[in-house]
Amino acid sequence: MAQPLQLTEIVKHSGSMSIGKSKTSKMTRYFLLVTGNIVIFGLILVVVEGIASYMLAVRDIMTTYAAPESAERRHTKYDPDLGWVNEPSVQIVDMYGSGVYLRTNSQGFRNNHEFDTAVPNGKYRIICSGDSFTLGYGVDNDHTWCQLLTSLDPRFETVNMGQGGYGIDQMYLWYKRDGTKFEHQVHLLAFITADFDRMQSDTFGGYGKPVIDIENRTLVVKNVPVPRPAYAYKGPNLSPLRTVELSRRVYRKLGFARDNRSPIEKKRNERTQEVLTKIFEDLKRLNEERSSKLVLVYLPNQHELIGKGPQEWIQFIDKQSRDLGIPLINVLSTFRSSLPQRHAVKMFIPEGQLNYAAAAGHLNDQGNELVAQIIYQELKNNPAISAMLQE
Repeated sequence: MAQPLQLTEIVKHSGSMSIGKSKTSKMTRYFLLVTGNIVIFGLILVVVEGIASYMLAVRDIMTTYAAPESAERRHTKYDPDLGWVNEPSVQIVDMYGSGVYLRTNSQGFRNNHEFDTAVPNGKYRIICSGDSFTLGYGVDNDHTWCQLLTSLDPRFETVNMGQGGYGIDQMYLWYKRDGTKFEHQVHLLAFITADFDRMQSDTFGGYGKPVIDIENRTLVVKNVPVPRPAYAYKGPNLSPLRTVELSRRVYRKLGFARDNRSPIEKKRNERTQEVLTKIFEDLKRLNEERSSKLVLVYLPNQHELIGKGPQEWIQFIDKQSRDLGIPLINVLSTFRSSLPQRHAVKMFIPEGQLNYAAAAGHLNDQGNELVAQIIYQELKNNPAISAMLQE
């Protein structure tokens, strides 16, 4: 039978327990103090970061609304089929700076001369379809990559059907309506990654645009006649907001998205790819009927030169090129693989050089020249096109 504790033993035992509790209590308070300070410091950082991001967003919004109108508004007009097209016979002497001119012919192409329906004797006509990177945003008519092809081979005659803000849907519709009227040997369909996203909306920068969909396995054009543009709108970019990025990350972490995309975005891209496949098929047919060769051209965007790049779209375009037998000139991959970053940035217009919204990041004179050289070399390396040029 256990012996009862003596009073002195009880006092000693309770004393040691009190000392232990006191030490534990002090450690707990110390731990809570340190943890609390860390949490408070973290909250301060979060608040400062939040305020900073919102200040940047407000600045961007104010800049967006205070900035001059987009450059395209100086030389385009409303078009019920396409949304907007170049004004014919425009000449703006200082379009992109002193002496950096923009001129369109009476047919609405960015060229200094008119084109007959037939190809002139001894010439090979190339139609360049594209967006502002093909139009030659920021450079004069003589320094667009499309026009520079003629300096690399005087036998070339190039038709510049580039248009600022176009998606591939509008490039396709413009070529089908106006480009097919002209005989040509090569059709370069040039695009950047953003042109795929533009296909997913019926507006761009406040301008209405057509949308192409598939019904009964056939391409159908919707939102036509295109509503006239609401010029008052200039959409601010809210992407710098950290709360926006946080919501995206939480959304992905909770399992709502895979491959850094939401299910809605993934489904939308898949639908866009279905439409693109149909467009590529029809463009190939249209060119073959005219004894022309369709060539896809993937142009570089400055922010895509770092990291892995737009892998989803690169892989899709590569597969389409192989499956449909359409040559692909991947200028983006060439820039990424052969140009050091310090050299690559010199190919693009820097921030603040032009007083137009969204001017930075377009190809400058040097960038257009390099693109033209890459395209020309790839055309020469293509057996079918090389054989045609030898005739």
